[in-house]
Amino acid sequence: MIFTGRNNSPVGRPLPVHNRLAGPPSGTPNSKAGQSILESCFAICLICLVFTGIFQISQIYAAREILCHASARAARAKTVGFNHWMVEKVARVASIPNAGPIITPIIDPDLGIQRVTQDHLFPASGQRTPGLFWMRVLRGNLRQPSTQVDIEIASMPQYLWSPDSHTAKHVLDYKDWDRVKMDDLTDSSGDIAKIKVSQRYPLKIRAHRTFYASDDINISIDSSLENHYPLYLDDEGW
Repeated sequence: MIFTGRNNSPVGRPLPVHNRLAGPPSGTPNSKAGQSILESCFAICLICLVFTGIFQISQIYAAREILCHASARAARAKTVGFNHWMVEKVARVASIPNAGPIITPIIDPDLGIQRVTQDHLFPASGQRTPGLFWMRVLRGNLRQPSTQVDIEIASMPQYLWSPDSHTAKHVLDYKDWDRVKMDDLTDSSGDIAKIKVSQRYPLKIRAHRTFYASDDINISIDSSLENHYPLYLDDEGW
């Protein structure tokens, strides 16, 4: 037995078997690795939640731009002398991107939606160059071929020709169209046509309740244009 030091502590003696099997003490790199994994998971969840909120906000801004377009189209319809029902139809058609899934007409699911292929982007003959692709972009020939889109586009003129709301509902209708409202705010003088389009826009992104207490948000936009139809039309109040 070899003893060194003031306390005669042994040197060179092997550790007991139970100490060797006990594993590393707390605070070693192995325990810190588990803590890092938990912290990483928490950070990833928080980042995903933030990005989800940003995506929802971007959708709200896009919806606002669509309503801005709808109010501008409705104001234009008012200034050329269309009646209230026609102005309302124009506003509703312009707000279709905010209207949700289509209800009427019923689309046969067997027809399906075709995919964009390279043959659609480029002529079958040939040359797949950036210049040719850009020319097709400028000509507007890149719309995805879709049976549903074709049916919707074909139904819009018939919807605008419909004499009343009951007939119009059987021509073209969307799930969230009832959320879109049009108000004629033109003053009594009639010099300026002012149209307000509003919508209770549904929040469909998951976990939106983390940022907002309701399932929808009110968006309203108004547009004003010089009202020139009194120069050549008599308004009969209909």
